[in-house]
Amino acid sequence: MGAYGNGKTTLTTELSRQLELPRTHGSAMRDPAGGSGKSLEDCTDPELIQLAVRRFTERVVDEARWSQGFVSDGSVLHEWVYTKVRLVLGRLPTASARLDVTPRPAVTAAYEEVTDQIGLLAQRYACDTYDVVVHLPADVPLPEGHRPISEHFRRVSDQLLLETLEACGVPFHVVTGSVQERVRRCRELIETWNA
Repeated sequence: MGAYGNGKTTLTTELSRQLELPRTHGSAMRDPAGGSGKSLEDCTDPELIQLAVRRFTERVVDEARWSQGFVSDGSVLHEWVYTKVRLVLGRLPTASARLDVTPRPAVTAAYEEVTDQIGLLAQRYACDTYDVVVHLPADVPLPEGHRPISEHFRRVSDQLLLETLEACGVPFHVVTGSVQERVRRCRELIETWNA
């Protein structure tokens, strides 16, 4: 787990290869049903919620296929976290923006309530399904150029992910370092869990 740009795809691709486990991931969050091709950045709030539900469903179905184990690029919590942070703070929040004190217009509060109900489903699924959870913090800056979110968005997302895992009682491990160091640490965690 980790916010956008934290290295999940690189790590899970390598782990999947080394461990010979299937790698699961959600489809790209774009092109809401019923509309024309649209980037995530251009989606309306209702479309954003629709995409989060679609990705949640895709992940649950895909992960259910691999009862002997899998490596997941992300988790069912990601779309809920992304949607909640974006609804409340926007894609590019200022460094001082916080989820707990930001005022919500009535329509945003309503969308957030719907999103949080979806989040409860995601949390329950994560608690019941995930055995070993690895969190990759935002320890490398986003690359220059196109930045669909800000660094602060990543930090707030990571904080919400970790708080949610703690509240659910899902054990997690924070893994940092180079790709090779992350792969080594993840392999150690999996071997310990399998012992």
